[in-house]
Amino acid sequence: MKKLYIVIGLLFSLASCNNWLDVELDNKVDDNKLFSTAEGFREALAGIYSEMSKSNMYGQTLTTEYIDILSQYFRTNNNYQYWVGYDYKHNTSKNKISSIWNQLYSNISQANCILEWADKNASVMSESERNQVRGEALALRAFLHFDLYRLFAPDVKRSPKAEGIPYNKIFGVSLPPMYTTEEVLQLIINDLKEAEVCLKDDPIEKVVPYAIRTSTPQGDIIDKAAKDEADKYVARVNLYGVKAMLARAYQARGENALAIEKAKEVIGSGKFRLLQLSSVDQSETQVDLTFSDEHIFALRNRALRENAEIIFKEVSGKGTALQMYDGYNLYQGNRDDLRFSKWFDDFDFIKYLPDSNNIYPQKMPLIKLSEMYLLIAECCYNTAPDQAREHVNLLRRSRLRGNAEGQMDWMYMAKKDIFDEMRREYIGEGQMWYVYKRNNLDLPGGLTGTIEASEDIFVFPFPDAEIEDGHRTQR
Repeated sequence: MKKLYIVIGLLFSLASCNNWLDVELDNKVDDNKLFSTAEGFREALAGIYSEMSKSNMYGQTLTTEYIDILSQYFRTNNNYQYWVGYDYKHNTSKNKISSIWNQLYSNISQANCILEWADKNASVMSESERNQVRGEALALRAFLHFDLYRLFAPDVKRSPKAEGIPYNKIFGVSLPPMYTTEEVLQLIINDLKEAEVCLKDDPIEKVVPYAIRTSTPQGDIIDKAAKDEADKYVARVNLYGVKAMLARAYQARGENALAIEKAKEVIGSGKFRLLQLSSVDQSETQVDLTFSDEHIFALRNRALRENAEIIFKEVSGKGTALQMYDGYNLYQGNRDDLRFSKWFDDFDFIKYLPDSNNIYPQKMPLIKLSEMYLLIAECCYNTAPDQAREHVNLLRRSRLRGNAEGQMDWMYMAKKDIFDEMRREYIGEGQMWYVYKRNNLDLPGGLTGTIEASEDIFVFPFPDAEIEDGHRTQR
């Protein structure tokens, strides 16, 4: 009988205030038993979120570490020398690339298993529960395939007929078919459109997550319990996460009007808000370093601080810190830029190093509200430059202290200014390399000068196992 590999104990329940993010032991569960209740489906979804949050996926590898190293943010040590030089053929690089491939497809397989059983055992859930489960699983399948496309395929706008990636829609299929880049993007959009319909009654529609407070005899307050409750709506795929994913996919295809439409739906929902100064002008236990009011989809990971400390601080016996090439010039030496003043301590990058008693859960943001503003700016720059500048300035007002009335707004803006703002915004989130790839931009080379854009830099090779087994041919 098929088995589904999940993490038991990470139970996600919007109806419960218990320790819904507790992670216990890995285990294997009989599918038939697991999917005999609605709770079993929620456990299976929670297993995917847990796996995605680990250090070998979005907890580190695909965010703060390898993808940001490819973006030329950091001076690196010998552990990363082949990555900073884009030597994907070296054995150390090949092993990491193979691990990334396997982890992404493994979680896609789990999403497909959930979808298969949601059809087989539809009767164990109410219609609303089944819609929620199917919507999240479809969105996760699309999200993971989209990152596989961004890592392993040529850009669809420049090479629509080129070989893309396998798109796996059936659980247990070891050899899913290969699709062209344009076919892959269409399959991603198809899954997201279906997920959007399934999640039309998503629980986030009934709340404004950032506004949740804990009621006490002294009045409503923001504390750990309030942040934990709010997190139940964004530490998983929700309706607006799907809309934001659609905005990304349309942007990737060059369908800028559709991308802008979806991004504006997210912004206009009122479920998220740009950073408020009051969120960061706090004591160490209450400062919001990751700007959580903006999180549309983020993954919780209690090891995030420990992992970041190993990468970004010189911790005896644990590792050697990565350091910014030139954080001062990146932020134009402006200590009024909250990203510079709050995310850096001298040369140490401390965005993911909160006080151990901080009230905000340790989370890796995968999609933030700020990205929607920058996406609109990039997509409409050529056709509506005033609108592009307006959205960048709105974002900057939430980042630059003393700019609430727009005293430091840009009156004129080149497209390069948008990319520079993205570089300031996306550090530690694994997004900037995709910006360079999407726009075929040369990369800043740190100490080595500009690095010319090319597929050798922007397209990972398929893992050797895929080639050796006759599954694929190498490009």
